[in-house]
Amino acid sequence: MVHRLAVIGLGDMGSAHARGFDQLENCHVVATVDLNPSGVPQHATEWRHGLPRHYTNYREMLEREKPEAVVVAVPDLLHREVSEAVLHAGCDLLLEKPVATTLADTDAIIALAAEKNKLLQIGLVYRYSNFYRRMAELGAQPGHEVTLMWCKELRQPFPQRPWFYSQHATGGTIVEKDCHHFDIFNWVIGSRAVRVFATGGQHRWKSGSEIACNYCPDPPRVIEQIDTVDHALVTVDYENGARACLILCMYLTPQNVMPEGLEIGAIARSGRQICAYGDSRMGVGGIGEPFTWETIDMKGDNDGLGHIGCQEQRRDFLRCLDERRTPLADGKVGRDSLAIALAAEQSIREMRPIDL
Repeated sequence: MVHRLAVIGLGDMGSAHARGFDQLENCHVVATVDLNPSGVPQHATEWRHGLPRHYTNYREMLEREKPEAVVVAVPDLLHREVSEAVLHAGCDLLLEKPVATTLADTDAIIALAAEKNKLLQIGLVYRYSNFYRRMAELGAQPGHEVTLMWCKELRQPFPQRPWFYSQHATGGTIVEKDCHHFDIFNWVIGSRAVRVFATGGQHRWKSGSEIACNYCPDPPRVIEQIDTVDHALVTVDYENGARACLILCMYLTPQNVMPEGLEIGAIARSGRQICAYGDSRMGVGGIGEPFTWETIDMKGDNDGLGHIGCQEQRRDFLRCLDERRTPLADGKVGRDSLAIALAAEQSIREMRPIDL
């Protein structure tokens, strides 16, 4: 069965979804929506079913095209408004992370999807990568339950678009950026987060700063109002006694040049050590064994189209449509990672631990 799909929002993620879904044989991208009237022809020269019809109004698109499923990749503040319109139109939904900027909006989206009996998949792409599936598999082995995790997310700034630097529009830097990493903590540890403590602030990016993100095609831009943090330290306590820590820096220019890149590690109660570097190299050792590197298929889940897991995420969404089953990254998974991120933002503001 070929599924008729539309994409609302053509920023970095939305345009990638349009290109990626178009490559799949059982999907026809029938329409795109963005305030930019040019659509996405600049992002792809060949389309399996022809160039999607482009709209600047998502309600008009839903009424005219009546797609079966919709990808929503608009700025975070608009997630609830657009998602509710999609669900009311009778469409299944792949919603980019974070689910929303508040738990109230998140719960409203989840409840409406359940009421309408529609699929809700959240864009937590690591859940679909061979790389982090292997880490989760190691963490689930009996006798090697993970008790300590960390993530070093030291990177370049967000793209130079004002909404990324607005607490109101994003829920905060930690919400916008680190739901992925908190989800990995939740997944590998396999327990419920119960307490969050965070500190953070602005070292470099303050109102009036000129931002130049090296992967954004826009020219450098002065962002007049910045009220989000550019660094943070976040600790998370889990019900089973495990703990995790995120170290975040968002002002490396042009990028992180340290050889390990993004680092995500785990230690088991047994003493086993697992560490992943740059989404590409994973080592395992300890408990009397040397630290050795594992060979993991890095292309089978993305088909060379971008971030690890990205194409498997899309393939699995289509399989969920066929089988009417709950996605791996469903609304609850998205909510659990968001709850940690929102608690971290609150902890920074109030300078105290937050119980979940």
